[in-house]
Amino acid sequence: MAHCRDLLLCTALAQLVSLGASFHFVRESTDDLKVLQVSIAKYPPVRAVLSGSLTIPCHITYLRPLPTAETASRHGVRGTLRVKWTFHANGKETEILVARGLKVKVSEIYRNRVFLPFYPDSPTDATLVLSELHSNDSGLYRCDAQHGIEDGQDFLEVKVKGVVFHYRGGSSRYAYTFPQAQAACARIGAAIATPEQLHAAYRSGYEQCDAGWLADQTVRYPIHTPREACYGDMNGFPGIRNYGIVDPGDMYDVYCYVEELYGDLFVESSPGKFTWEEARAACEKLELEMATTGQLYAAWNQGLDHCNPGWLADGSVRYPIVTPREKCGGNMPGVKTLFVFRNQTGFPDPQSKFDVFCFRGQTSPSRESPLPEAERSSKEITTVTQEMEELQLLEGEPEGAKESRGAIYSVPLFQDPLGVPEEPSKAFEEAATAEPEEAGPGGCDRRSGEDGEERGGSCARQHGPGRWWEGGASLKKILKDELKDTCIPNPCRNGGTCTEERGRPGCLCLPGYGGDACDISLRKCQPSWDAFQGFCYKHFSARRSWEDAETQCREHGGHLANILSPEEQSFLSSQYQEYQWIGLNDRTIEGDFQWSDGSPLLYENWYDGQPDSHFLYGENCVSLSWRKDGKWSDLPCGYHLPFTCKMGLISCSSPPKVADAQIFGKPKQRYEVHSVLRYWCPEGFIQHRWPLIRCQENGQWQRPQFACSPPES
Repeated sequence: MAHCRDLLLCTALAQLVSLGASFHFVRESTDDLKVLQVSIAKYPPVRAVLSGSLTIPCHITYLRPLPTAETASRHGVRGTLRVKWTFHANGKETEILVARGLKVKVSEIYRNRVFLPFYPDSPTDATLVLSELHSNDSGLYRCDAQHGIEDGQDFLEVKVKGVVFHYRGGSSRYAYTFPQAQAACARIGAAIATPEQLHAAYRSGYEQCDAGWLADQTVRYPIHTPREACYGDMNGFPGIRNYGIVDPGDMYDVYCYVEELYGDLFVESSPGKFTWEEARAACEKLELEMATTGQLYAAWNQGLDHCNPGWLADGSVRYPIVTPREKCGGNMPGVKTLFVFRNQTGFPDPQSKFDVFCFRGQTSPSRESPLPEAERSSKEITTVTQEMEELQLLEGEPEGAKESRGAIYSVPLFQDPLGVPEEPSKAFEEAATAEPEEAGPGGCDRRSGEDGEERGGSCARQHGPGRWWEGGASLKKILKDELKDTCIPNPCRNGGTCTEERGRPGCLCLPGYGGDACDISLRKCQPSWDAFQGFCYKHFSARRSWEDAETQCREHGGHLANILSPEEQSFLSSQYQEYQWIGLNDRTIEGDFQWSDGSPLLYENWYDGQPDSHFLYGENCVSLSWRKDGKWSDLPCGYHLPFTCKMGLISCSSPPKVADAQIFGKPKQRYEVHSVLRYWCPEGFIQHRWPLIRCQENGQWQRPQFACSPPES
């Protein structure tokens, strides 16, 4: 390739040329080119148990020096490393926390449960500690890091083990003294639950209107929907009813706890089914034993779904439902129990006919080693626990409540009033940095004057690694002679980049354009949208608050406009001559300005003295003034201004469907180029192969490799 005639052009092309095998430009993000790398250790495996704590180590490797936490002033915070943890489950994404500089902002639903033990003493150690684990904490945890245009992410799937369940014998209700309750749990392969475990189960959505013993000799029961006969000592409020420490001779039911299934559970069936004695014999014939109630709950917690009732060793008949469906356990998941009487007492007659659950144990249960307990950072940091704008929790609901698992009474689902936050694309181009050629030992240092012109005088011949300059000749004149080529002025249109190949010019076109000079539009914007350098814009003169404007842009498939270059700034200022909102804001962390679509902050055009972010007025959203060369200033987000929406000219439609799989996040009609989506399998299905797909520059999704295998009986 001929010499690159423009230093800026060389800077941009250094990376672009290395990405393509031919002269044609292909924009593609690869891990090999990333400067910033994020990694979550997969070994030793994390151990997550109900009511316990979870430590997820996340380490950030950055090849350039990072600013220290002490330099993170309100204006300096934009140049520091930004860390974000998110949680993904059941097709929804929830923000856990955002950290930058000395500030950590925690989402309201994780308040007092989450912290970064090594931050900011070690800003590249984003290890997350989550305490008081709920079963609803099972899912995908993602660690994102961003510094300037560099970003990276890694994720880890976590399954919280352990389940609390209510237990009573087949004879009658409230039949156990405290010692008998402990023995009953042990007899069915479980242990009597602790108050902490019952509280974690309640926070997971568990409800049961039956008083039961706990390990501390108290009697309690969890209620989400207060009703007659279930008020207890809470006066009609949801919570865990507590009788306090009770005489061990009093009689109640019991709450048991089982953590893991140490072995394999099987379902044995025959056309005529089995009586209880026949069921035991059938298991023994297979050199197995009848499963206990605790083992069935553990298997259900690990994904066992079976719609036919079966005998258990204690004479009860139950069946586990992970995915509720018609004529299969009602509308809630859980282990369903068949009772003879309407007051939910009495096991079926031993001569009744059912399937049977059999069990084969392990010779030596293997437990995963927990990670060492993380110590809190000694450095004082600011933790903000105000509620995230996009995450709202209904008053009176348990944190993260989704369902009443294994309960007699159901708890209705609640909806996030603002929907699911859309996941912005994390694939950005990386620009190479041009390093000046060093003169070597004894080199000549030419310094420029205040007017930007090179000072006069001569520079003696100096021998260095490469070219030498001879005294008297102006470096500016030499460069001017060498810069005479066909790329000046740039013959490429619509934002195309000019290159020279063997003395002939060529154009690298933005997505949506083609032709020798990028003058052919391959895609068109929707009616009433304006095109500029690979993007589409639509201006709205109707005045809206910043949040309402962003919501309206998302409804159209875009976001409030971001500005990534002076050319784009000039286009917006001249095309839409109104004082208007743009997508920049620091609503999460003060001084940490981010574009609403997740793009990096590459270009700034502030008024003098802006942003000032007056604390009394909450100036967290940014506006553009077309009269002052499009200068920016921060304003209260509640102001009502016109706004401009922006979306990519090229986009992908709905992602390919995969049998039995679902997509994280709220479905959209269009996805920006480089958007990444992740498939997931519903409970009971087994995941296979890589779950991610990317929207490519041709408007087509990558071919999915993901698969879900159906649940086994």
